[in-house]
Amino acid sequence: MELRLHLVHFGVFLVYVCGLCYDVKPPKGSEYESAFWAMGGRFKYLTFIDALLQCGFFGLCVLNDIVGSDTAILSQQSVLQKLRDWLFTSLVFPMGVFVSFIFWVLYAVDRELIFPASLDKWFPSWLNHIMHTLPAVGAFLELYMVCHNYQKGWNLYVPIIVAYFLYLSWICFIAYAANFWVYPVFEVLDFTGRTLFLAALLLPNLIIVFMGQKLHDNVWGIGTEQTQRKGKME
Repeated sequence: MELRLHLVHFGVFLVYVCGLCYDVKPPKGSEYESAFWAMGGRFKYLTFIDALLQCGFFGLCVLNDIVGSDTAILSQQSVLQKLRDWLFTSLVFPMGVFVSFIFWVLYAVDRELIFPASLDKWFPSWLNHIMHTLPAVGAFLELYMVCHNYQKGWNLYVPIIVAYFLYLSWICFIAYAANFWVYPVFEVLDFTGRTLFLAALLLPNLIIVFMGQKLHDNVWGIGTEQTQRKGKME
């Protein structure tokens, strides 16, 4: 189990590195060139920001596998393990699942709102799956294979709420300063529609955080002895 877990961590990390290093760029003179390189570059896309987060997290997992710890006993946990657990439970799982869920739901409704068909000419499908499918797959694999320490109460929800409003402020600033919306779906909505849509997106994030904790408890148990939890990890 331990070797398999280490291989999963390293494999997912390596796939993310390959995806992030791939030199994707729209053809010169295309309708996407100016928007792609406009304010913020790739850092204006939640998909890219999430891929950086996921890559950094699985890189941290690899480092923790080598020099850190993997114990349910808080007093014996390394700083790396505590950081791994905090990142996964508060940001990595909810953001990864959210990105995959929202993308593929909008894609199924009308792909032109989120990923126009014309992108297929220069954005390969394998890279699309790294950016939009792997986040959820990797998050669920991690939840199933590793026992994590969850924050208590609202402390668990604060990081994703802060991250949500920071990104919301970022894309609204881009719309104001550069006069374009990062995602085509906002172009077809009026002010009221955008406001309601953006506000409504916070709820799935909170639900995913809650769901992640419940799924984790179902897999690893609630109120079990620390030795039992440690035994399951091994």
